[in-house]
Order: sequence, then structure tokens, then C-alpha cells
Amino acid sequence: MIQNLPSFVHLSPPPVQCVSFSIIRQWSKYHQSEDKKRGGGFRKLCCLSPQLQEFIGVPQLPRTEVVKQIWEYIKGKELQDPSNRRNIICDESLRTLFGVDSIDMFQMNKALANHIWPLDSNGVAPTESELKEKSELKEKQRKAKQEREEVAPAKSKLKKKKRKQEREGDSDEQEGKEKRQKAEKTGFHAPIQLSDALIKFFGTGESALARSSVIKKMWEYIKLNNLQDPSDKRRILCDEKLKELFNVDTFNGFTVTKLLSPHFIKT
Repeated sequence: MIQNLPSFVHLSPPPVQCVSFSIIRQWSKYHQSEDKKRGGGFRKLCCLSPQLQEFIGVPQLPRTEVVKQIWEYIKGKELQDPSNRRNIICDESLRTLFGVDSIDMFQMNKALANHIWPLDSNGVAPTESELKEKSELKEKQRKAKQEREEVAPAKSKLKKKKRKQEREGDSDEQEGKEKRQKAEKTGFHAPIQLSDALIKFFGTGESALARSSVIKKMWEYIKLNNLQDPSDKRRILCDEKLKELFNVDTFNGFTVTKLLSPHFIKT
């Protein structure tokens, strides 16, 4: 029936109004069988790498046939690991092909992909120099991928370490801020009731100040009024206001805290 079909059916589907449905179905089956004869997908003829050519002995072969012959070789040489049949123990020939001492059966199929290349658009195998270039390119790509895989964990570890340091830095900064805020509310920085004489001395109307603020204000007063002895800056010469507050004519600068103590009223 197929031989009697008009020539156009080998090129494109016939118009429905011209032929019956059974002829269209036969046309479809015919072209499917032709595709199978020509080969397609895994049955398509491929070019083999120099290493695979040396191993199998032919320059071109379908992918399925390559896998079949590899497995026949493995089983013939009994190269499957007895404790784990999925693992292949490479002999000298397989080691030359895959570059490893042992390989998982699933990894082997992936490794074979580096040795099986498509023919050019005209179905012509590449020249020996082209094969060599492809092989070198594949090897470079494999090494580059391996280097990326080795570097990636180190980069990831470095990033994690950096993020951890940043988190710890933020945590330390926050902790330091909280400590400063807490210190301002307690101990030397806590506001304390002042005596009437000290309130009168400052004249600001503030009845409570931190000890640190009081000492700072006192030194500001001393320097503003040039009350330090020119011959010994540590010695303070009291003016009338300081004499009235501390009841002394002079004092050593280091004792200002002691002189102020009676003017801090504990509640």
C-alpha cells in the first residue's frame, strides 16, 4: 500500500479531502519507520572521543551501543564491586577512559557524555585535530568545574564567618550601648541630691546631678576663673565662693572629689 502512495505523501501530509483517513494513518506509520531507520535520539550515530575510540575500536557508534559495549566489558572482566554492585572498579583501560580508580554506575553514564559527541550537520565525523580540540576543551571545562566546586565551600564558609562576625559585632555594640546606658543610671553617673550650698554655688537651680557632672562643672568654674596656682597647676587658690563652699583657702586638685562629698545628700 505504501509503495503505491503518491510521491507527495513522502514530503507532507496529504489534504484530508483527497485521501481517506486510513491512507493518512499509513503515511504517518511510514514516516515513523523511516525515522527509526535513519536513527534518532539515543539511536543516533555519534562521534566518539579518541580515548573511547581506542577503547571500543570504532570512530562512530550510537550512544546506546556504547553503553551496551561498556557494560559487556565490565561484566566480562567482573569489575563490579561484590559488596556494592553499583560501584565499578576500574582496570587500566577504564582508568584511562574515566580518570578514576572506581566509579558509580550512574556517574559512569555522565562521564561517558564527555566522550560521545554529535556528528556535524552533514553527518560527517570531525577530523582528528577537531577531536583533539574538543577533548581538550572538555577536559578544561571539567577541571574548571572541579575547581569551582572546591572553591565554593571555602567561599561559603568565609561568607558565613563574615556574617557571624558582623552579628557578633552588632551584638557587642548593642551590649556596650546598653552597659553605657545602665552605667549612666547607676553608680558614678547616677543623679544624686545636692546640698543647698552646692545648689547656690552653681546657681542653675538644679537640685540633683551625677557626681561626674558636678566634678566637671567644678573644674570648669576653676579654669574659667583662673584659680589654678601658676607655679603649681595642681594647687587651687579659692575665691570667695569656693572658700564659702569648702571652708578652705587652697586645696589640691586631686582632693576636689573629697571636698564635694559632704555636698552629696544620700536619700
